[in-house]
Amino acid sequence: MASPKAVSLEYKQELGLHTNIDDINHPISENSPFHFKFFQITDEVENTLYQVLDRFLLQLDLIIVRDSVLAAMKETVTNAIKANAKRVFFKNRASNIENEEEYETGIAEFKKTYLENRELIEDSLQRNNFGVFVSFIHNKSLMRIRIMNNVQLTAAESARIKERIDKAKTYNDLADAFVDMSSEQEGAGLGLIMTLMMLRNDGLGDSAFKFESGENKTVFMIDIPSKVTKENQQLEKIDHIVSQIDNLPTFPKAIKDIQDAIDKPNSSIGTIAEMIKRDIALSANILKLSNSAAFRRGGRVESLDRAIQLIGLKELQTLLYSLGTKQMLEDKFPAFTAIWEKSNESAYYCKAIGQKMGMNKTDLSNLMAASLLHDIGEILLLSFDQKHMSKIKTYSNSREIASTISLEESAIGITHSKLGAMVGEKWNFPILYTKAMEFHHRPLLANDVYADIVFPIYLSDMMISINAKEAKSSEIPTEILKVCKFQSKSEFDSFRTKIREQFLAF
Repeated sequence: MASPKAVSLEYKQELGLHTNIDDINHPISENSPFHFKFFQITDEVENTLYQVLDRFLLQLDLIIVRDSVLAAMKETVTNAIKANAKRVFFKNRASNIENEEEYETGIAEFKKTYLENRELIEDSLQRNNFGVFVSFIHNKSLMRIRIMNNVQLTAAESARIKERIDKAKTYNDLADAFVDMSSEQEGAGLGLIMTLMMLRNDGLGDSAFKFESGENKTVFMIDIPSKVTKENQQLEKIDHIVSQIDNLPTFPKAIKDIQDAIDKPNSSIGTIAEMIKRDIALSANILKLSNSAAFRRGGRVESLDRAIQLIGLKELQTLLYSLGTKQMLEDKFPAFTAIWEKSNESAYYCKAIGQKMGMNKTDLSNLMAASLLHDIGEILLLSFDQKHMSKIKTYSNSREIASTISLEESAIGITHSKLGAMVGEKWNFPILYTKAMEFHHRPLLANDVYADIVFPIYLSDMMISINAKEAKSSEIPTEILKVCKFQSKSEFDSFRTKIREQFLAF
């Protein structure tokens, strides 16, 4: 695939950058690149780049690699802007960046200054004409993303990047990288190594990522073949974790009996309440759930009969899947409490999203039950492999490189979403719930028939992450917002802020 030729780029205010396309819906065709130029990352720039990436991947049926490619694109764009900012910094202090001694003296000060005054430094990039150029292009055999900035790296900078690329090739999985990296290296190079390993884990080999610097420019290329073959090299590790799923007990028969009783034509609240009262823990959990933010209606509920009346028998039937799960896991797995609290927040947000979508009572009930269950796998994975999960959480949050899903796959061999779906299948949960567990972090991979349950749960998780400043709304695919009846990301952000305030005030 030939390098893109120089083209005329115009500034598009609605996109927040210079480009050769008319708008975000510009037709995609073979060997007709989309070019973008910008000087710093803004919400508009991120929004444009991520929408274009999604459009290309969806059209070419390559959405399965979205997490790793998005991570690689974010990492390289961030590093390109940082390299540009470094030039401005050294220029302003009249230091020669090519001089090793002056570089070593100035780089520590740059890191500190950049962290404290990032926006101020990046504002000066346009005045100094240090830009970043991103191009998307495809033909029948390949899709290429090209990230370029108009500076040539020093020999030392180039050597460090090549060293990290070579280092990534020596690791069998991300767990090896965690063990091998020193604390100093972690901050400097683990981000690039992680993204390269995520690409590999998604079936994109070592040749997928290319780097070159010279003639006053530095270029990174991410190549995605039209056919991606995914090979997992961690079967032994996966088998160990899956075996622990096999050791879980079967779903409680008492819960199943209550669900079956609700199905009978002559079932009544009194009859069902009597069955539930035989189980003190279940009774307490139903009362607690009826008083939670997502399910409470009016004043505090003090009796089981009243709780069942407010929830409704059919709704209770679906909620018993999550309540039974809670009963089985909370005493055995240390990670349960934190994840369950997050799932309750998710259920509150899902209820609001479902109402916005105009869901009927049954669909809304299923959505809320699924939202309570969707992170079962995270409870188990945190308990089975706490060491690697905590490192993954730390790096994904601090580096803003991607959702934890691809990192879990690289480091552990299986994702918490897949693990949760396996538990749901073992316990014969409705397929709606297992699909919500499996695809809530990769919603665009789910079959369209499950969109109404997977998309709101994905959005509720994103709301929690954005509120915690661990994600940005620009990362959300536009297609998902449309299905959930949001006309724009700004409308979603306003909704998110309002619903969070309501939740916190509860």
